[in-house]
Amino acid sequence: MGTVLYSCLHFLVDFLCAFGMFRFFTGDADAAVNILIYNFCAFALQMPMGAAMDCFGEKKSRMPALCASAGVLLTLLGLFTHPAILGMGNAAFHVGGGIDVIREDQRLGKQGRLLGIFVAPGALGLFLGGQLSGAIVIWLPVLTALLVIVALFRLPAPAIPDPPKEIPGSFLPCLCCFVVVILRSYIGLSVGFSWKTGFLPGLVAVSGVVLGKIAGGFAAARFDFRNTAVVTLVLAALCYFRGDVPILGVLALFFFNMTMPLTLYQLWLRWPGLPGTAFGVLTFGLFLGFLPVSLGWQIPPSGSMGSLLSLLLLLPVVWRDRR
Repeated sequence: MGTVLYSCLHFLVDFLCAFGMFRFFTGDADAAVNILIYNFCAFALQMPMGAAMDCFGEKKSRMPALCASAGVLLTLLGLFTHPAILGMGNAAFHVGGGIDVIREDQRLGKQGRLLGIFVAPGALGLFLGGQLSGAIVIWLPVLTALLVIVALFRLPAPAIPDPPKEIPGSFLPCLCCFVVVILRSYIGLSVGFSWKTGFLPGLVAVSGVVLGKIAGGFAAARFDFRNTAVVTLVLAALCYFRGDVPILGVLALFFFNMTMPLTLYQLWLRWPGLPGTAFGVLTFGLFLGFLPVSLGWQIPPSGSMGSLLSLLLLLPVVWRDRR
């Protein structure tokens, strides 16, 4: 029940953030600065927030839900005030919701399946929030958010499971996961397709991203992480090579995003007592991948090259870990 609610709320929070940014904060000369401020607060700040939750809320079962609820309230406040507050609300929600979903995944023995389910709806929320920012009454998503907050506060306090046995490993696997996330963020923002113009093609493309993130956790739990990483990233590279063909472009997005729950789960297995930190470190990687695009830098990796480079980086992470 917790993951379902958090996933719906994730869609709503990201919808509100995209809605607010496009409707209120990107229509003037400060648009570029506002976008940078929002992304820094929404993604980079998750790292210190997650570390703080691990330090001070580790034994408090209600703390993640309270953090997520506070994040939704800040998001609503940010709609009417400033991109920094909007971004901080997004960050607080992700940290709180992410910790609770990681705990539920461990408690139910899902081996990472729930991580993709939680993260995936955000992409759809961002897309629809941007697309509908000029055509929807603001009070509808606000009222919906308030109703979901009430439901979130009514969640029973979940039991905190004992951390899983830590995977022994060096600094290298953690660094590789981090770099893969930077690459995924950069490729996702910089690689476009000529056919992806208009609402319907955009919706089909983002659906490939959403379904890929969900499928990745299930595939890794069923076929092990090594096989999933190798097969999906090789297929992603092949599909990106002809991404100008719509069906292959959608499949490229699907396969490329299947590694999302793999990197999060693998990092958490190495930091089992630090779920908030693991979540925050990888979202900081998302921010670093956004920076070159924001600054207009031209960096060589194409979708195919990025997929193969991601595979090379993941091999040291999953080679001895058949989970």
